[in-house]
This record gives sequence, structure tokens and C-alpha cells, in this order.
Amino acid sequence: MRDKTGPEILPSTPVGRARLLILFWATGALLGYVLIGLGYRQLIQSGDLKLQSDSQSRRVVIVPPARGIIYERNGHELVVNRVRWSVKADLTELQGEFRKAYISLLRKNRAAGEKTDGDTLLERARMDVLQGWLDKVWFVIDASERRLSTRKANVNGPLQSHRERKVNVDELRRHLRERRALPFTLVTDLSFPDPSGREGAATPEDGNRSVARFIEQFPSDGPIRLESDIVRSYPNGGLAAHLLGYVKDTDSLPMTANIDEQMESLQKLRLTGKTGAAGVELSLESVLRGTSGWELWSKTSAGYNHELIRRVDPTQGGHVMLSIDRDIQRTAEASLARILGPDRTPLPAAAVMIEVRSGEILAMASQPSFDPNRLSIRVSSSYYEEIDAQGGWLNRATQGLYAPGSTFKIINAIAAMRKGVVQWDEVLDCGPSFRVGNRDFPEHTPEGYGPVDLEVMLAVSCNVWNYQVGLRTGVDAIAAEARRFGLDSQLLTSPSDSAEGSSFELPYPAGRGLVVPDQAYKRKIPGAGPWSPGDTANLSIGQGYLLTTPLHMACVAASLARGETRTVPTIFHDPRRDGRHAGSAPIGLSREQMAAIRSGMERCVEEGTARSVQIPGLPFAAKTGTSEYFKDGAKAHLAWIIGYAPASNPVVAFCVLVEGQDDGTWGGKTAGPVARDMLLRWAGKATSVDAPVQGQPGDAPR
Repeated sequence: MRDKTGPEILPSTPVGRARLLILFWATGALLGYVLIGLGYRQLIQSGDLKLQSDSQSRRVVIVPPARGIIYERNGHELVVNRVRWSVKADLTELQGEFRKAYISLLRKNRAAGEKTDGDTLLERARMDVLQGWLDKVWFVIDASERRLSTRKANVNGPLQSHRERKVNVDELRRHLRERRALPFTLVTDLSFPDPSGREGAATPEDGNRSVARFIEQFPSDGPIRLESDIVRSYPNGGLAAHLLGYVKDTDSLPMTANIDEQMESLQKLRLTGKTGAAGVELSLESVLRGTSGWELWSKTSAGYNHELIRRVDPTQGGHVMLSIDRDIQRTAEASLARILGPDRTPLPAAAVMIEVRSGEILAMASQPSFDPNRLSIRVSSSYYEEIDAQGGWLNRATQGLYAPGSTFKIINAIAAMRKGVVQWDEVLDCGPSFRVGNRDFPEHTPEGYGPVDLEVMLAVSCNVWNYQVGLRTGVDAIAAEARRFGLDSQLLTSPSDSAEGSSFELPYPAGRGLVVPDQAYKRKIPGAGPWSPGDTANLSIGQGYLLTTPLHMACVAASLARGETRTVPTIFHDPRRDGRHAGSAPIGLSREQMAAIRSGMERCVEEGTARSVQIPGLPFAAKTGTSEYFKDGAKAHLAWIIGYAPASNPVVAFCVLVEGQDDGTWGGKTAGPVARDMLLRWAGKATSVDAPVQGQPGDAPR
């Protein structure tokens, strides 16, 4: 009989039709939403999603271009590019070694009961692995180290003290923070260029052997590899350094124009390139720079490069031809280096030679200088400070401001003859001094010169003639003549087709701070008082407030040679120049007056203050000058010489300026030999002897 005491089973409650419909439509709506969302992402957002995916899995590496070559007028290379071989570590392939080293260090710390931060331990592991590889690299590339290991001798090879024998932890941290995807540099340059010798530079042969040893011992597909890039090189060392300038590292080269639009949103990494830092390297940056290339890489989840997908090569920059002549430039610099001061070190100086017709600069030397090779790869603070302490950054040819001294007497004479206050053949009595107001203005010889005309004045550089004539002429006419010859105008302003993007052919204008004084100028000087006749007397011999540059005075000489008032100089060579100079005009003197000036400058060389630098077979015209200035509170001399050659048919003009450190420096005896050496080189004759040239205390200032 069935037991009726168990639980009673009741039939389930039937689901209503309305509830089924609600459930059906809710499920359908949800499914529709999912399908619409998937369709929207697949059909509408697919492009954006692909870009987002690519940006997470790909990156673009910007590859810097090789800069353009800089030539001198005869086609010799002044600035080139060379291949730099570097030893680099592929951090992606070293991850396994990093992990093993990390685990080993972690076990040691635990065994010793030490607690160490994980990041610190990982950094130590990386350093240990990289240093181990670096030691192997040095053992292979440095022959002296291998001799030391095998013979156990006390061998101090040229690279024993090189700074890259140890991995720099700060450089590694910066690399991991900013350039993790790129290989880490262990040895920057296997040619070990170091003109200073402070890091134990090897010879070029040692560098080539180091590259060969590395290739022989290390597999090309290993984690430690040899990579090449292009760096700037100055094969003539410090030749024309102020003109050429130097380059510095940059990570901000402009993007190449041919990069795909789809890659604009990708991460960009830039390999270190070079940008101009001074000289033509800076003023012609847009011409020399070139166009960057790029590489498209896939990347790992850890941020390292994985696979190269596509590459566009960079385009080299444009080439530039300068107007300077390498041999004349080298002669000018060598000759300046032989002018020694009391401490037997070369005196600060400048020398310029230009073509009379075209204005093209054949030489522009400034001393002291620097070696751009020591700045192009890595600018050390010690070398920078060394150059700064010597005054080597200043281009004295274009930036040095000096009183032109007796070289200005030509301008004074021209102003007087154009005003009609003196004749070319007029003879003035010139004693040992000339009184102006209550002051005697001296001649530079105690006995004076007696009867002096224009030609004699230029030959012997008579002061008293210029005092008398200058006071007759007046400051306004003298200043106006100086301005006619461009002594108030900046030079090396770039023509429209030369220095694109720059206002000047060099980064800094030639002549910033020029002074052609007049009454209005002195009124602006607090406490100076009104212009006096004594100021005019000083101005007439190129002293007082007057300030100019050696390049300006070289242009004055070139203008005199052509019988014009302006010469527009340039540092660029162009054989198509027609010899016309913007703003130039005839000097405005008669044939007899111009002949007297030219004859006086020729007599300066034949029998006057420049007679010690005559060149047999090459007559030339010159005017020397010795102006006074104060050096560390003591009176010192500036030595000048300007002129042109040959005397009868001028082709080149020149100017030399030497900053004496005392009163033993003179125009003809100190600056003259440099002009002579440049002319000899220009004429293709033998250079002068290498004997040092010093100021002679017994010489009269001229």
C-alpha cells in the first residue's frame, strides 16, 4: 500500500505568454546590440583600431642623413663625412643573460640574508653582463692588452686609459629610459679619434686593426655587433676653424617629407644626428643638413625592436664651395703662429686676404683658434673652457673691434682732398709735435719729419701731417668719408642664393659694434662732454673712439685698389661674379690725387715703414699702422698692415692685425711678415723661414 506521508509534488506554474515575449525580445535586443557593435567595430572603426594596434606593436626610427661636403675654391675638401664603426649591444638578445644574472644575484642575496630592491638588483645584473662583454671586446680590439695578458709585461698601450673601458651606469639608465629599443653603445668609435691625446688615442692603423679583429672574433648575428654611422670630420684639423665652425649632437632633426600618413601616429625614435653649432656649419645648416630617412619596426611587449618591416634611406645634404684657398689659409695661420709675445706664446691676431675684383675671401685666419674634430663627436667641458680661457671662440677677423691706427690716415687724406683743404702735392711742415688747444700731440719720432707731402706722409706714416689736415677737414667730413668706405656697415650679409634661412654668411655679423665717431656720437656718452679739436686730431690718425674690424680694413684696401668706395666680401666661390659691388662708387679724386695715394703706399714698401717685408720681383702697396690700447691697465700696441698686390695691377688685397701685449709690437715689423708670407704663397713662391717674429722694442711705432 502506497505511503501517503511523503512530500506532496505539485505541478509547476505555467509561464505566461507575456513573460516569454519579454524574455525573447530582451535576448534579441541584447544579441542585436552585440552584432551591431561587432559590425561597427569591423566596418566603421577598423581603421582606427588598426592604427591603435599598430601604435602598440610598431614604431618608426628616424635615421639622420649625412651632411653635405664643404670644399675650398680649388676643390680640396675642408669638411667631410667618415664612417664610424661602433660596438653596440642588442639588449633584446641579452634578455636571457640579464635574467640569469638577476637570478644568480637574487640567490646570493637570499643566502646572505640581504634584502635588495628588485630594480637595483636588475640594474646590477645588466651592468655585470654588459661589463663582461665589454671586457671581451677590449681584449680583442686592443693589441696591447693581449700582449700584457700573454707576456705579463708592463705594457701601457695607447688605449689603456680610455674612458669606455667601463660601462657608464648613468648612460645605461638614460638609454633604457629614452632609447630602450635601440642598441646600447659600448665603444663609440673603433678608430679612437682624440686629437688631445688625453684619452689615449690610437693611430689610424690601430683603429683599422681593431675593426678587423672584432669582425674576426665576434659573429655578425650575435648580441654584440659592429654598426656603422656617419660622423663629421675635418681632415685639415683646425684649419679655418672659425670659418667652418663645428657640429654638435641633436635628437631633433626635422622629419622626412616622404613618411607615410599612416605612420604619423606611431611612436618615433630618433637616432642621434648632427646639427651646425658655429661657422658655416651653422649658417648653412638648411643646405648642409640633408633629409632624414626612417625605418619601420615591429616591437616586443617589453618595448624592444623586433623585426624591420620597411626602410627609406636618408638623403645627403647639399655640398658647398667656399672661396678660401687652402694653401693661403694654411700659410696665414702658420705665419700668425710664429708671432710670439713676451711669454713665448702666439699673440692674438687675425689675417685676411681677398680678391680685389670679386671680393671673394682667399684667407681668413684668427688666432687663437680650436680644433673642430675635438668638438664634433663629444664636446668636453674641459676643452670648451680651455678655448674660452684663451679667447679662441672669437673670430678676430670679423668680430674683433680695434682702432685702425695709421691705416686710417688714407681715409683722412681722401676726405681732405675731396673737401679741397689740401692738395696732393702740398708740402706741410711737420715737426716733433703739433699743438692742439693746450696739448701737444706727438710725432712718432722725436725729431719729426720736416717738409712732408701726401706721398711722404703715407711712406713714413707722419702723424703731424694728419693732425693739421684733419683739423682743416673737420670731424663731420672725416666721419662721412669713413662711412662712404663702409666702416659703419656690417659685412658678409648673405646673397639670396647662398645662405638660405640665415641673414649672414656667418652666424654673427661682421662688424657688430662698429664705431665711426662724430659729434652726435660723443654727446651720447655720459660725462664725455662735447666733441673737441683733440678728438678730431685723434680720429685723423685712427685712434680715439673709432673701432673697426680687420675684414673691413681689408675691404678698404681692395676698394682703393679698384678706385672705388665699397667692396662686398663673400666666403662663397662663384666664378660668375661680375666684379660689381653693391653701394660702391668712384672715390671721387682726380687722377693725380689717386696716383699720389698709390705712389705713397708703394713707397711705404720700398723705403718706408714696410720696407722690411719687401718681396723681390713682386712690388706691392701697403700702409702700416700701430695704435695704442690698454691691456690689463698697461699701454700696449695693435700692429696693422693693409695693402694690395701687385702694385701696378692689383689682384689681391690683405689686412693683418696683431694684438700686442705690451708696447713692443709694430705694424711693419710685427704684422708685415704675415702679409709677406701670404703674398709669397699667393704668388706661388717659397715661403719665408720659420724663425719666430717678435716685436722690436727699438722700432718706432708706425
